[in-house]
Amino acid sequence: MGTNPLLLLDELRELGPCEIVANGEDVPPLDELDPLGCHFGWDVTLRAAVSQDAIEDVFLFLREDMELSIEPLDGESDAEVDAAPSDKAQATTAADASAGPRAAAAPASASLRVAAERLDELMDCVGELVIAQARLSQIAAGSQDVGLTGVAEDIERLAATLRDTTMGVRMVPIGSLFGRFRRLVHDLASDLDKKVEFVTTGEETELDKTMVERLADPLVHIIRNAIDHGMETPEARSAAGKAECGKVQITAVHSGAEVAISVSDDGAGLDAERIRAKAEESGLIAPDAKLSDHELFQYIFHPGFSTAKEITSVSGRGVGMDVVKRAIEGLRGTIELTSKPGEGTKATLRLPLTLAIVEGMLVRVGDGRYAIPLSAVEECLELPASEVAGTSGRNFLDVRGTLVPYLRLRDMFGTQTPADLYQKVVIVGSGEQRVGLVVDQIIGNAQTVIKSLSRLHSTIGTFSGATILGDGEVALILDVAQLVSSAEQQQRRAAGRHLELAA
Repeated sequence: MGTNPLLLLDELRELGPCEIVANGEDVPPLDELDPLGCHFGWDVTLRAAVSQDAIEDVFLFLREDMELSIEPLDGESDAEVDAAPSDKAQATTAADASAGPRAAAAPASASLRVAAERLDELMDCVGELVIAQARLSQIAAGSQDVGLTGVAEDIERLAATLRDTTMGVRMVPIGSLFGRFRRLVHDLASDLDKKVEFVTTGEETELDKTMVERLADPLVHIIRNAIDHGMETPEARSAAGKAECGKVQITAVHSGAEVAISVSDDGAGLDAERIRAKAEESGLIAPDAKLSDHELFQYIFHPGFSTAKEITSVSGRGVGMDVVKRAIEGLRGTIELTSKPGEGTKATLRLPLTLAIVEGMLVRVGDGRYAIPLSAVEECLELPASEVAGTSGRNFLDVRGTLVPYLRLRDMFGTQTPADLYQKVVIVGSGEQRVGLVVDQIIGNAQTVIKSLSRLHSTIGTFSGATILGDGEVALILDVAQLVSSAEQQQRRAAGRHLELAA
């Protein structure tokens, strides 16, 4: 089912104080062990003023695949029994459950609960320390003092260790977020008279705590749309040769220094013709405009855009996906829709692991310096002589037999100073797409403390933030996902012009 049983125990802990004992009596010998199966049981003593229904809701989607026994605690008064039902994954007495964990409970003191505000303050201090360390390293690089150079190197190493440790403390499993959606899927499917199975994968994938909290609302919108718009009724699915019960799956995986979260369904898929008709009706595109399905899908994120035939409590008001896109972009992430008629739709969110500090590659374009997230850099090349003057008209590089589109940052930024004789190309990637960025010079690597741009500059999609360099100057951080998107649009426009000339 794709459910981590430890997450179920975490949900029980949210209901109230728990005493948990693992029961490993059914674990088979190693040569008979099924690595995909769960051979453990758990005895849980829960003391909380919750109903039995609230406990059963935790195991809502697993009742057919597990043994569940819920019994009142022995020796309690009637009032106490009503207020403190006991959840047991395997049938045992409450006395056994309460007596067993005394020795096992000792490791609980190894953990410490810290307010999120303190972690935020710690991360801010680490960021300022990284900036100060960069200044010290730059001073040491211009000094002949061997002792100063040695101290600067030691502080650089310690600052990097402190940075990684602090960022690790802020990381939490994203499964804590996925668990909230089970009830949402169950209730929404019941309201819409649909049968939906909810599957999660990659619950152990870790992401910054702040990002996990801010992802909740966007994912709720996407899941609601998947069930309301994408999923057919049981009768319609049977008529189409599908199982009556549809499936909504949410998956999280690490991809370099990014986390890719996808929400997919096996429903009817997006209707490109219906989206086009609505876009033409709204005056967003001309009737004779030639657009691919991928380009049409982007109109779903337009404010006020909806293909729903009627307004309901779930959809039809044109509010949702535009808010989702703004929220994801606010996290310096991207969202992409893919769909096949009759097979379903997938929404893929790509997000950085953290919004605080990243390793960056420092480059120069004209007199300006810019930072590129190092996790997005694949390789660096010298711009071929045939492309230096821009006379080929292709805007593509042949990289070992593969054509890669490239962007001239000098042209994008309106740089007026003369270009360097030997320009460099930094090949970056986002998702499965690659693009080359033409720069004058590659300066080197640097720890990049991300500072948010002001509201005046927040609408500039080329940059995701700014950082302070060791000499006190400010360098803008390039938004790789937006640059890759710009290259794709440039590529499609070039292909369109080619088709017109051929016609």
